Amino acid sequence: MSQTQPVDPHRRSRNRNALAAVVGSVLEWYDFFLFSTSAALVFDKIFFSGESEFAATLASFATFAVGFAARPFGGLILAHFGDRWGRKPVLLATLVLMGFGTLIIGVLPTYAQIGVWAPALLVFCRILQGLGVGAELGGAYVWTTESAKPTNRGFYAALPGAGEFIGVVAASGAMSIVSSLDEDQFLGWGWRLPYLASVIVIIAGLVLRYFSEESDTFKAAVSEGKQQKAPVVTAVRSHGKTIGLMIGAGCATAIASYSIQGYLPSYTTHQLGLPKNVAVIAITVASALSVFGIPIGGWLSDHVGRRPLIIGGGIAIAVFAVPFWLLVGTRSLPLITLAVCVGFGILLNSMIFGPAGSFFSELLPTEVRYTGLVLARETTAVVFSGTAPFVAALLVHANGDRPWLLAGYMALSGIITAVAVRFLPETAPRAVRRKAAERKAPADVGIAEG
Repeated sequence: MSQTQPVDPHRRSRNRNALAAVVGSVLEWYDFFLFSTSAALVFDKIFFSGESEFAATLASFATFAVGFAARPFGGLILAHFGDRWGRKPVLLATLVLMGFGTLIIGVLPTYAQIGVWAPALLVFCRILQGLGVGAELGGAYVWTTESAKPTNRGFYAALPGAGEFIGVVAASGAMSIVSSLDEDQFLGWGWRLPYLASVIVIIAGLVLRYFSEESDTFKAAVSEGKQQKAPVVTAVRSHGKTIGLMIGAGCATAIASYSIQGYLPSYTTHQLGLPKNVAVIAITVASALSVFGIPIGGWLSDHVGRRPLIIGGGIAIAVFAVPFWLLVGTRSLPLITLAVCVGFGILLNSMIFGPAGSFFSELLPTEVRYTGLVLARETTAVVFSGTAPFVAALLVHANGDRPWLLAGYMALSGIITAVAVRFLPETAPRAVRRKAAERKAPADVGIAEG
C-alpha cells in the first residue's frame, strides 16, 4: 500500500501570505515605476515648464529623488511598528499610502493651470509614495521569509521581487501605450490614465492582505518576550556592522538599476534622438524576463547559496557596464533591448535581486529583522537609488553627452556589492550544511535568532 504524504498545516497560510506580498509589490512598484518614467518623459514639460530644457529635466529627476528621501522616514517608522505590532498591519498601511499618493498624481493640475502649486503638490504626492514604499518591499521580504520552510526561503522571498516587476511590466506597458498618442494628447490627458487605473490593484491588494495571517516566527518572538522597545537602537548597536555591509551589498541594484530604469528613457530620447517609447519597450521586455528570472535566482540560491550568485552578479555588472552603453549607442531597438535584458534583467535582477530578499532577512534576528532590513535598504535607496538618475544626467552632461563616466559609476557599484557580500556570512541552509560537512564541523542554520 502507498503511504499518504503528511499534510503540511502551514502550506495554505504560507501560500496566502506569498500571494498577498506579491500583489502588494505589484501595486507598489507599478506606482513607483510610473513616476520614474513620467519624470523622464512628462513632468519636465508640464510641471516645470518655466525652466530651460536641461534645468526642467534636472528638476524633474530631483522630484524623483524626493520620494527616495522620504523612504527612510516612512520605512523606519513603519518598520518600528512592524517589529512591535506585526508585519501584516504595517503592510496594509503601505498600500494605503502608496495608492493614495498615486491617485492624486493622476488628477493634479499642471504648471500652466496653477503655477508653482503644481510642482509643490507633485512633491507632496511623491513624499506619500516614498513613505509607503519605504516599508513595503522590506516587509514583504520579512513576511515571506518567515512564512517559508528553511529550505525554500530563497524562492519564497524572491516572489515579492517578481511581483515588483509584474508591476513594472504593467506600468511600462501602460506608459508605452499612452506614449504612442500624439504629443498633445499624451501630455494633456494620456499620461494620467495609468495612474488612475491603479485603483483596481489597490483594492485587490487590501483585500488579500486583510485576510492573510501573521508569520509564526513573529508570533513566537512575541510569546517569548523578544520584542524591543526601540528596535532601531538595538539593530544598530548589536548588528551595525552587518547592516553597514548590507548597505554596500545593495549598491549595484541601486545605482546601476536606477541608472537604467530611471535615466535611460531620458538618454535615448534627448541624447540619441530616438522615439520616447524605445527605452520603455526595452525595460518592459527586461522586466518581463525578470518576473521569471528573479524566482529562479531565489530558487537557485537555496541550492548553491546566496553569496556566490550576488558576488558573481556584482562582478558581471562591472564588466558589462561599458558594453551596455555601446549597445545602447547603436540606436537599434533590438540591441538596446538586448543590453537592458542582460544588464538589468539577468545580472542585476536574477543574480543579485533574486537572492537578496532571503539573504538580508536571514542575516538579522526576528525582533529587529524588519527595522534592520529597512534601515539598510532605505539608506542605500536615499543615498544611491534616488540620486542615480540625477547623477547619471550630470555625468553624461559633464562628459559631452557621452555615457562613459556613467558606465564607470555603474561598474563601481557592482564592485562595491561584490566586496561587501564577500564579508557577509552565507545563510542558505543547504549551502551552510555543505560547507560544514566539508570542514567536518556542525552547522547552525536557519534564520538568525540572536
